[in-house]
Amino acid sequence: MSAWHAALKDVVKDVKRVRPNAPKVAYFFPNPVLFVRGESSDRRQRYMQNWLVSRAGWISRLSASDVSPVTPFLNTIPKRISATFSGEQQREAAAFFGPELIRVQHDIPSHVQFRDLSICLADLASIDQLTKSKILWDLYEHNFRFELVALGRVLVPGLSSNREPEWLDLVRQLFPGDSELTMCAEPFPTQNQGLGSSDPRSRCEFVEIFRKLLASWPGFPSDLEAPLLPSAPLTRVWAVERRLAIFYIQSFFDNFGRLPILPHLIPVLLACGPNGC
Repeated sequence: MSAWHAALKDVVKDVKRVRPNAPKVAYFFPNPVLFVRGESSDRRQRYMQNWLVSRAGWISRLSASDVSPVTPFLNTIPKRISATFSGEQQREAAAFFGPELIRVQHDIPSHVQFRDLSICLADLASIDQLTKSKILWDLYEHNFRFELVALGRVLVPGLSSNREPEWLDLVRQLFPGDSELTMCAEPFPTQNQGLGSSDPRSRCEFVEIFRKLLASWPGFPSDLEAPLLPSAPLTRVWAVERRLAIFYIQSFFDNFGRLPILPHLIPVLLACGPNGC
């Protein structure tokens, strides 16, 4: 997503900008970097296995709970929640993951369901690059969705009152589909949607939704207050999206002390037709 990557160049990553007593926000879902730049291939494979086994239970837990900017998650996923853990370790793990995750980790299945794919854990080391890319995209997308909501609640405390349902409805409109903020069993998308749409008019529509979402945040650029019209030229849509991305990324960094997880396009091979690219 070129507008977002271009925006990164204009974000000021000076720690002096971070507000005092900024909450240390962990990742709602594992940081995809863990699966790409882990300490070793064995550890990266362990991370992948533990996440795939835990994914459905974790999504269910987040879906049923309030989104908090300090929700903890596994920056370093443990080898497994072992039955040999002490009673205190078991209680701590259950409090952290929830009982469903504990039961799953005690009995590692032979296969796991990832969206519409069944993955054999014994063959995890040899799964194709496209499947790995799908898993990473899913992590980027989930993290982006939850971080957007977390930042909105920090910047506009009033969202916790009567305005929140309206604002969250706008958040849901930003992400096509009927999956609320989470995506668990639905098929993997076959084309880019929302902010990643390749259709100019559709992309304009979602950039305008994103603009509306950020418009109530403190420091919102005054020159972006006017609506983005459906007739706007592509250059204007790209420029507005880039400015919105800069504002979002900078606001996240200033309030949480790190860069946010950004949205990504789906793996490129999925855009190919039935007869190939």
